[in-house]
Formats: sequence, structure tokens, C-alpha cells
Amino acid sequence: MKLKKLFCGMSLLLLALFSACKQDVNSLGIKLSLEERTLANGLKVIMVEDHTVPIVSYQTWFRVGSVDEHPGLTGISHLFEHLMFKGTPKYGAKQFFQQLEAKGAEVNAFTTRDYTVYYESFVPDLLEKVIDMESDRLANLTLSDEVLNSERNVVFEERKMRTDNSPDGRMQEALWQLAYQFHPYRWPVIGYPQDLVRITTADLVDYFKSHYQPANAAVIVVGDFKVDGLMKTIKKYYDPIPARARPKRDIEKEPDQREEHRLVLRDDVASERFAEAYHVTSADQDDSYALDVLANILFEGTTSRAYRNLVEERDIAMGVSGSAFTPSYPGLFIVSATMKGKLSSELAEKALAEEFKKVQTTLVSDEEVKVAVKQLSVQLVDSVRTFYGLGNLIGIVQTMFNEPRRFADDLNKYLKVTPADVQRVAQKYLTPNNRSVVTLVPNRVEPTHVAEKGAHR
Repeated sequence: MKLKKLFCGMSLLLLALFSACKQDVNSLGIKLSLEERTLANGLKVIMVEDHTVPIVSYQTWFRVGSVDEHPGLTGISHLFEHLMFKGTPKYGAKQFFQQLEAKGAEVNAFTTRDYTVYYESFVPDLLEKVIDMESDRLANLTLSDEVLNSERNVVFEERKMRTDNSPDGRMQEALWQLAYQFHPYRWPVIGYPQDLVRITTADLVDYFKSHYQPANAAVIVVGDFKVDGLMKTIKKYYDPIPARARPKRDIEKEPDQREEHRLVLRDDVASERFAEAYHVTSADQDDSYALDVLANILFEGTTSRAYRNLVEERDIAMGVSGSAFTPSYPGLFIVSATMKGKLSSELAEKALAEEFKKVQTTLVSDEEVKVAVKQLSVQLVDSVRTFYGLGNLIGIVQTMFNEPRRFADDLNKYLKVTPADVQRVAQKYLTPNNRSVVTLVPNRVEPTHVAEKGAHR
């Protein structure tokens, strides 16, 4: 399965579209009619009927991710991303691909720290088949030692490719583990090998029974269908699935970080690189809007402050990036850079610290804020011009907050961000004691400390 990143930071802006059950958003060039229904067993169904093109996006969102795991069982949420395609007594293994992809459908899934999603995009004639197959695996998934061992090996290979044999993957995994000491965000979505090997079929059955059930799911359907006909079909296939209580999340709160955390890794890389993370807020807090604008001003594109400083003016880094990751629980403001030649990452860290200091002591301009908000708006409007993209935005908010209209005023909140707000969040979060830093250095290579542009040539 593809492993997609959590749609973070600026992901909540377009929720302004959902300020009413039926809304015509002419100012953004988008028309939508959002309908919500809930079955007796607790399954939430959210629909946007749109006959613009003969395509349907069908997405099933489960409120389960690596945040629901515990030490000794890490990786089980992502493992289910694979297991859900191993079949049922009615539809055997690979049937999703043989019966849907063979007819032109796109079929895939992804797992994050907060949720797991299964989706199909297809022509309307396949709609009932998709509903039948999705409801069937929710009710009758085959779980056995044979299936477990097969897919566990697939996950081991995926982990080798994405993490163990990837310098950047190792660095990112280490950064999250360094930044979080107690919260389950500290372990990777793909899990640790020592935990994956311990998972039993009994563990799978218990986890599936608890998390893969109607009250813990939402079906998001966007595209070419009729709402009444769709609901009739959904009720036909999903109503027989028994209701169970929605699992409660008892997540240990991460205490405030009081001192800087550092870790040095070595690998066969050509030049030094580093990643640093600052604890920030969650998506439901107003600071998240100013953090998105701050990240945009500092890191978005070749005209951003950090890029101009580190790449163009000082010529010490090949690239620099940063974003505010604000998920269901307090997240991270993550910054990374790759150095040029044999230069030390200390140079980039120092330059970034100077950039942060400028924002903390001198207000950014009104024009910078306006440009940042405009860029965020354009990117998000573009992302929801596809049925899949719109369904993804609805699914995120429904799964995280159980209310797709919760952030109906998001656009206004971004528009209300001021230079003073940007300065305030920079002062509040971008502090040395709130920082975790992972540095990746080349094997057997001593870094060279150079301060002047061009001196390393």
C-alpha cells in the first residue's frame, strides 16, 4: 500500500466550505451539497453529490492509527492496512484489485498516527460492488496465522526500504522518538521490528474487533451518484453489521520539554544533514493558524526567508524546509536541511536561529502575511478540485473532530492572523529548550566549519 503523509498544517483551511449543510461557495468557484446520515449501528455517512464528471470517490475512514497502540504492539495499525486486502470467505485475496482495478478503478489505503483510510475512485457503475466489498471486509475479514506471516514479511521489507535503508527515514524516526518521551507519537507508524514479530493472530482479532467497527468509522462519498439511492444501498450492506461501543482513547499527555534533546547518527551520506523539531499545539487550537503562516513565511519556496538566507546568500545548504505539523494531539514544528559539501550543520542551525530571532524581535510585514495566506488558500482550493481531494478534507475533520463543519470559519481565522500573532507563536514555541535535534553525519568524514560564502569551494 502507499503510505501517505498526514495532511497537516494548512489542511483545515478549506473547512470554511462547510459552514452550512448545503452551501454554494461561489467566491471560491466550488459548489457543494454536504449530506450527513448515521446508521443505527453508528456508521457515519457523509456525501457530496456532484455530477460534473462520471467519477465517484469512496473513502472509509477509521479512527485508528499508531496513537492507539502501545509498546510491544507498535505497527499493528499499519499492518491492518495490508491485511484488509487479504480477503474474506466471499471475496478472496486480491479481489479488490481483480474486480475493481481491472475495470479502471484506483484502489489504495494509507495509515497515519491518528487514522487509517481505504479508498477507491471509479466509474458510477461500480458503486454497489464497492459498497458490497467494503462492508464485507468490515464484517468478515479473514485473519489467520498464514495471512499474518505473509503480510508481516511484506511490512518488514517496506520498513527496510523506507527506514532502515533510508538515511532520511532513520533520521525522521529518531527525531520523533527524541522529541516525545511519553506520548505514542514517539513510535513510527510502521512500527518497530521487535514488536511486529511478536504480534499474534489473537492480537489481530482483538484489535480488529475494537477498532474496525461501524461506530469507529466514517464513509465519505463524493461524486456522481444520487444521495437517496446511495443511502439505500449503504443501508442494505452495512445495516446487518452489529453495533459496538466506540473505543475510548486514553492517551498519555506529553509533559512540557524543559531542555534541548540532541542525537547524532552516522550513515553513508555525501554531506551532513539535520532535522529539528519544536513542540507546538494541536489542530483544534487557534495558534495552529499563526504557525502555518509562520512556516510559510520562513520556508515556502525560493523566496522564503530561510531559503534566501541558507541557500542563496550564505550558500551553505543545498535545501531547507519546514512545516507546522498540527494533528489531533500537540504536534511538532519540523525543520530540516542538507548541507553543501563538507560543511557542518552547525552553520545552518546558527543561521536558522538568527532567522527565528528576527521574527521573534521584529514584526513580519503585513505583505508577508497576506502572501502566506494567499498561498495557503490557493494550494487548498486546488487540492479540493478533485473528488478524492474534497473527500480527503472532509474525512480528516470528521475523523479528528467528529464534526465536518467544526471549522466553518477557518478561512476567516487565517485571514485574521496578524504580524503580532506570528511573532507571538515564534516566541512561544521556537525556543532552544523546546527543541529536539537529530544530526546525520557522513561516516569517517570530519565536518568543516566555514562561515563565508564560497570558502568551501
